[in-house]
Amino acid sequence: MKKMILAAVVLAATSSAFAFSKSDLSNGSYGTAGCGLGSLAFGNKTGPIQIFAATLNGTAGSQTFGMSTGTSNCGPSVFAANETKAFIDNNAVALENDIVRGQGETLMTLSKMMSCDSQVLGTTLKNNYKSIYTGEQSTERVMETAQKVCSVKG
Repeated sequence: MKKMILAAVVLAATSSAFAFSKSDLSNGSYGTAGCGLGSLAFGNKTGPIQIFAATLNGTAGSQTFGMSTGTSNCGPSVFAANETKAFIDNNAVALENDIVRGQGETLMTLSKMMSCDSQVLGTTLKNNYKSIYTGEQSTERVMETAQKVCSVKG
């Protein structure tokens, strides 16, 4: 009886693993089991191997940890936007001075945090200075402009 239940579970899991196409995945570097330790071990190989990847993700707890911290092939941390906003707020004067010049240490740090080219970010923020610093909510406008530039990475 136990063998039949196990076989049914494996069959159900295997058929659900085949239910997704590559285009359904949000990241081509992991398979249907998602990010986590399983994706590091088995990558985006298709088929029943994803059952093992999912099991490894679940038993190791690496998927939840990876999504929270941005590790284990899970992409950016869920805290990344908050960290970037805090950085912009805490370095507002230095960052504004760097944006006026289109370069500087604070601007370079921001570009590294957002994983984009510092020269492109610096030039774009400098060119948009007047629309960014119009009074209130400059942090949000810096973030919006930077996200547009950094999401178009080559």
